[in-house]
Amino acid sequence: MKNGFTAAQKSFFKTFDLPLTNRFSGVMLSLRNEQNGELRLLISLPNRIGLFSDNHGHLKALQQAIDVLRRRGAEQLIHLGDFCDSLHRRNLAAIVRVLKENAILSVKGNNDFIVEKRLGLTPDRGSGDREGIYGYLKDIPLKIVSGDLCFAHSLPFDSIRSFYEPVDDGSILKAAEIFRQTSHRLLFCGHSHLPVLFHFSRNQVSRESLPENQPLVLNPSERYIIVVGALELGECALFHRQEQVYESIKIF
Repeated sequence: MKNGFTAAQKSFFKTFDLPLTNRFSGVMLSLRNEQNGELRLLISLPNRIGLFSDNHGHLKALQQAIDVLRRRGAEQLIHLGDFCDSLHRRNLAAIVRVLKENAILSVKGNNDFIVEKRLGLTPDRGSGDREGIYGYLKDIPLKIVSGDLCFAHSLPFDSIRSFYEPVDDGSILKAAEIFRQTSHRLLFCGHSHLPVLFHFSRNQVSRESLPENQPLVLNPSERYIIVVGALELGECALFHRQEQVYESIKIF
């Protein structure tokens, strides 16, 4: 992908090896729309955003990704859904605790939705849910919007379909539908377990591979859908918002 370099992007490459920071954002002002499951942030996200998805109950993978992204300077972490495993409730309480303790913003995945509904049928979910797992799952939005950025598990819509249908089915059809029906310039999502990028430029949609462990410069005047990949396979990412640089990171 051939893009021009902005001043901020040139600065990014010059400062790539500077000491990393462990600064994280605190509580963010937000506006929740209960009708479409959207959480719209009323303040801008910080510059370095750590992204991961689909650890499916793997606690160690989640902890490792948090550590790697922190050391690389992530100021806010966002989980793109399916931190739960709907077949086995392994590590569920510990994972929710880690998400809370690290102030990680999350969107709801299909596995999280299934676990939420099962817990909702449990008679003692109130007094017996000492970890607050049911309430946490119930409150997770379907998508998070901040300016021209959108974060969702898969399709950025307000239906059950959005959990289950992958953006990447080997074609550009779903991506073209998203570009046509939404105005988001950048959509970050999971669900599909292998990293891939969809690029909308000059009324054309292309499906492209993502370079591993090296920066990818995005054109700030064009639109993208980026599937981060599954954390249970070692995939996560770092997005530099101001410089418009995306890094696909393989941690194992």
